[in-house]
Amino acid sequence: MKFSPKKGDFLNRLLSPSFWEDLSSFRSREKSAYLKSDFWNLVAEDYDALEESSFYKTMQEDIILEMERRGALQRNFTFFDVCCGTGSYALRIAPKVAQVYALDISPSMLEILSKKAREKDIKNLEIIEADWRNYKPPHIYDTVFVSMTPILRDLGEVKRLIQCAKRFFVVVQWAGLRKNPLAEEVEQIFFKRKKTEENLGFFLIFNYLYTLGIPGDAKFYEGYFERKTTLEKFWKRLKFRLVAKGYSIGPKKERDIIKFLEKSAREGIIETKTEVRIGALFLKIKEGKSGNF
Repeated sequence: MKFSPKKGDFLNRLLSPSFWEDLSSFRSREKSAYLKSDFWNLVAEDYDALEESSFYKTMQEDIILEMERRGALQRNFTFFDVCCGTGSYALRIAPKVAQVYALDISPSMLEILSKKAREKDIKNLEIIEADWRNYKPPHIYDTVFVSMTPILRDLGEVKRLIQCAKRFFVVVQWAGLRKNPLAEEVEQIFFKRKKTEENLGFFLIFNYLYTLGIPGDAKFYEGYFERKTTLEKFWKRLKFRLVAKGYSIGPKKERDIIKFLEKSAREGIIETKTEVRIGALFLKIKEGKSGNF
């Protein structure tokens, strides 16, 4: 296959790490609302409801098995779960390693994690309340794990995460599909348009690491996240997302949307089914290379 000079130049740019770094820098200015604790405190109370989804359970079990198969979870290992939420992974991994460090920006999320850890009598868990972007890890960890967090939109933060991994870096991120019909219907009816998602998600990270010659192993999961929640909680979550997208919601529009949502609720409960595709990347760090990434 022959390429014209212009196509060749574009291909060279595409295969350069700086191309993806520049793209990440542009995109990282978006969705800043999700980088604060407000949203995560808001959704903390019913965050664990996601774990009841059969697809989520199956995906999580498989990701943990993949980490074990690759040697990323060993009895003498330290495991760093960044943006851990309520500890969905951290609590399951704790019995498999020597020590788990779980960091999150949301005190509400970490309060739930702490309670669950006490109930399960897990002793080898250190909880860290901090914003990863301002956190300086005191040492490196055998395995660093990050799952579905907006910090992954910034390749500068991804680089920092890999730098504190001694043996393995594992990342789980949205991969091009996240479709909630009810939320999309609200957006279309009340705002007359649907703003497209401009975040490249998993593919930004994979392509960047590919240009560095360390793509890792990728695995994809596709299915549905199913939730049942009160209309009030559903609307609080949806309103935050709409405002974060840049929509203006006055009192009248809010009343109209709530009336619309009431038609979809049964006895005050809304059931949603979000179609998703999620990618998991397993990267083994070459000996002595983590700090030089």
